[in-house]
Amino acid sequence: MQDVRRDAELLDDLLSAAPLVCDRVTGVHVVLSAKQIAAWTDRSVQMISQYKNGQTNIPVDFWRHVLRHYCDIRIVALLCPDNCLIEVINVAEQSPETAPAFFRQAVESEIEHHDKQRYLAELLADGRIDELDELTVRNYDDAFHSHRTRDAALHRAVIHAWNRAVAAKARGAAR
Repeated sequence: MQDVRRDAELLDDLLSAAPLVCDRVTGVHVVLSAKQIAAWTDRSVQMISQYKNGQTNIPVDFWRHVLRHYCDIRIVALLCPDNCLIEVINVAEQSPETAPAFFRQAVESEIEHHDKQRYLAELLADGRIDELDELTVRNYDDAFHSHRTRDAALHRAVIHAWNRAVAAKARGAAR
């Protein structure tokens, strides 16, 4: 069942931000506006306004047309709410850290993160929510993305170190 209010709020949020986006079809940067979305979806600006104000149901093909030109994870989630899990990790490419101290620190950070998860599981197991639960979950959620970034850096470092070790072994065997 389509939620008109949710769809309207999403469209309003997209338009109120008016970001400069790269049209995935043309490669041209455009301002995400009602006029631009009307052009992408072959609808009038008046119809876009009706969608945005929740006066009219927004058809699925509208979102598909928008998604073709502009990828917003919220649109993907709207189109595939039950059968897809989407996780986007934006980690700038950089040389992997290979110092032994980095590995120690990264592993300690992972252990600390998993200890927090274990504590949260115990805290929430009683089914009651109190102020401590709320604060703990909020702190965990705030730290989650930095954890993912550290985890990605550790992954890059491990794979880099492994590839170097395999290459060194192959060079040694070739001699």
